[in-house]
Order: sequence, then C-alpha cells, then structure tokens
Amino acid sequence: MEQGMDSKPQIKNHIPLPEGMYRTTSAFPIVGSRVPGSIQRGFKSSYSQISASKQPSSPPKGKIKFGISRKSQSSSSPQTPSPQGSSTEYYVYPSGDCLCIVNLSLNDSENAQREKKLPNEITCCCINNVTSTLEYLEILVGCETGEILLVDGINLSIISKYNTGGNLNNSRVMDVKWVPDSKNIFLAAFSNGVLLVFDKDKEDASQKSMAAANASTPTSDSSSSNLDSSTFSVSKPKTNKNPISRWHVAKGPVNYISFSAENTMCLCCHDGNARIFHYPTEKLIFSLRSQYGAILCCAWSPDGSFLITGGEDDVVVVWSLVEKCAVARCLGHNSWISSVQFDPAFCSSSSNREGGPASNYRFLSIAQDGRLCFWDLNEGNLIISRKRQGAPRKSTSFMIEKMAARAVSNTAEVPRAEEVASMEPISNTLIAAEPLASMHVTQEGIITVSYSGELKLWNRPSTGPPSNVSEDD
Repeated sequence: MEQGMDSKPQIKNHIPLPEGMYRTTSAFPIVGSRVPGSIQRGFKSSYSQISASKQPSSPPKGKIKFGISRKSQSSSSPQTPSPQGSSTEYYVYPSGDCLCIVNLSLNDSENAQREKKLPNEITCCCINNVTSTLEYLEILVGCETGEILLVDGINLSIISKYNTGGNLNNSRVMDVKWVPDSKNIFLAAFSNGVLLVFDKDKEDASQKSMAAANASTPTSDSSSSNLDSSTFSVSKPKTNKNPISRWHVAKGPVNYISFSAENTMCLCCHDGNARIFHYPTEKLIFSLRSQYGAILCCAWSPDGSFLITGGEDDVVVVWSLVEKCAVARCLGHNSWISSVQFDPAFCSSSSNREGGPASNYRFLSIAQDGRLCFWDLNEGNLIISRKRQGAPRKSTSFMIEKMAARAVSNTAEVPRAEEVASMEPISNTLIAAEPLASMHVTQEGIITVSYSGELKLWNRPSTGPPSNVSEDD
C-alpha cells in the first residue's frame, strides 16, 4: 500500500543487514533541560567496559549491584560484590544540564540510568578507562561556561574543578579526552581554537601568571588566512600548575578529539580541516579539508589505515592515511553528520595475497536527519565515476583503485565528485523523529542518543561474528 502525500516516513525499530536483524531492545527516557540553540552543536558521549579484576581491595561504601554503587540504608547491610571475572558496561552522555550515567549491564531500565544535575549546560564527557573500577567511575565533564569538572559517576559527586570561571580560557568546551593509557593527563578543546593539556592532580594557574606566560610565548600569526604547520604553535607555561601545555590549533572551534592506537591525534575543526598530529612530539603531520563547512566528527579504523570524517557537508569521507588522500565519498544522509564509528567485529585487512580473504571495513554514521547508516568499505562497493573509468589510477594499501586527491602544501582536499569513488550504504534507516547526536558501537550492539536525550540500544543478530570491539578511542 502506498503512502499518502501527507504521510510521514516510518521510524524503524529494526535494521535488516546481511548478517541478520538488529533490533531495539531498550529505550531510556528523556531527562534534563535543553538550552535553546544548542541543538546545532550536539554533544559528545563516552563508553567504557570495566572488568571486575580492576576492583580495589578496599571494601566499597555501600552496596554494589552490577557496578552501580548505592548508599546502604544501614551500615550493617551486607555487601554484594559483582561476580568474579564479570564486567560492567557504562555509557555516559549529557542531556542539557544533566549528566546521564547508564549501566548497560542492568536489565531494569528504571534503575540502570542515573542523573547528576549540574549548574551549567554540559557539552561533552569522557570516562577514564585506566582509573575507573566497579566502585569508582572517573568522568570528565565539559561545560558551556568553559569549566571542566571531574565527577565520580558512582557516588555522583564532584571531585575537582578546572578552568573555574574561565580563568584559563573563557570559551565553551567543545570536547574533552583522556590521553590514552594515562591516569592523569587529559585534553580540553575550546570554541576559540585552543587546546589545553591538563594534569588532574595539579591546580590551575592564576589568571595573572597565565597572562604573563601567554605574553612571553609566540602565538599563531593572526594575519594568516589558513592555519597550517607554519602558524600552529604550542606553548608551555613556566609554572608547575595547569595547563601544562597550550596548543593554538585553529581560528574557530575545535569540535572533536580522536586518538588512534599509535598515539596519532585528529582534531576536527570548524574551519573545515581535520588536523592530524603526532601527539607525543606535538608535531602537525598534515591536514584533511572538507568540501565545505565544518568537520564535526571522525573515527580511526582498527588498523590505523583509514580515517572517516563527517560534518556540515552531509557527506562521510573515507581517507587513506597511507596515501594521505580521499578514498571515497559516502552519500546517504541529507543533514549534518553527528557521529561516525568503525565496527571492529566486521573489519578485516587483506592478506594482499592472491586468493586471500578480501578486505572489508564496516563503519556506521548518524546525522541530524535521524538516520543510521551502515557502510562496508570494500572493492566491490566502490562506485567509480564514468568520467574516471578510463583515467589512470593508482592503488592504495587497501588494494582498491582511486584517484589521488589534490594536495595543497600539506593539506589533502576532498576531490570533486567525478574525481573520486563514491559509496552507498548497505543500510539506511530512519530511527528517530529528531536529530541524532551520539553513537557508540559495543560488543553487544549499538547505542544511539537523540538530541533530546533519548537513548536506544540495538542488539546485534544472534548469529553475528565473534566480537572483538574495544573501548573508547
């Protein structure tokens, strides 16, 4: 039966894929308040799987029920530790002025989600996978005011505050990330193009000492129209306080921070560049430029060969990190891309031997159009433009044919549509009536969150491949 002219597209609670059906199993209610205008910016969430083996020897202050610590009604109440060898999955995301902490290991959705109301709107959060245990969930929280909070997600208490009152930087916090494998070092990206490196165990420097440190350190050339390797700068204030390092990255907001397994860092910027750094040496390696508009999100392939980006041009772009050029333009959304993620369970690199297994890289994307797209990057799914079919092309390490992107100094741009392969999603499903803001791929399935704060869990098919999904990037 055909839909009428006024009928709206139907929101799906299942997604058919070659390996089986993904279905919605749980939906968590909307919480918090949304400040008008923030819908255009979205927010960043965080996922962590914590093993019981990380549990400290000291007893908890209260009961432990599947990883959630609750105060006992009596000091003599029995303690119920998690089973030996078990693990607990947490998903943390902001909803207006509320920090939502979801225990994905609980079957009871009413008790699985807890909220911590804060004085200001929250823009981003990140779990410390190194220090967190079943009794202590260490979460960084970035705020609209520029303040950064360190929160215990179990007891719902604020442990420390950084950049209080905008003392170090008075612009909005766009993203926060723990440095991989670090217990105490984290990064904060701001809307004025600055990246600050903090030590959670140190106090903030005074405003007077910061002003003196900034005045004595060379800054980026404000007359340059494009920030590149010649104008990017890093300063290290001569104090024993925070920040331990100050990066001037861009003229506008730094929207997103992502680390690869090799300590390569990508900063997605509002000026349309994704800047790639070698974090340990603080060196800018090269930049990737969108067709137009800001780059809002990115993700590294499990083997570090590819980077996918999404932004305001409504296109997901696959970049080869070996050749430093675009591999494919992925067309499936009709609004800004909110989040992209690889699914390691469906990623396999080619053996580069004749007759060996074909390479495939599965990734997902969500956007403000309310759609969730699945993509399989492989040779068979690439569509080569007819204008380029007779043109010479070179092969990448992925063993696919493509045209090298145009290079401007140390910057790779997205080629025109006829100059690069395109790709269509293997599944394109409307899953929300409002913009989608956040997503994460786990061993069990997919987590999606809408801009209003509604969270949905999508279970993998029971006959899917063995799971080898890691934690946050």
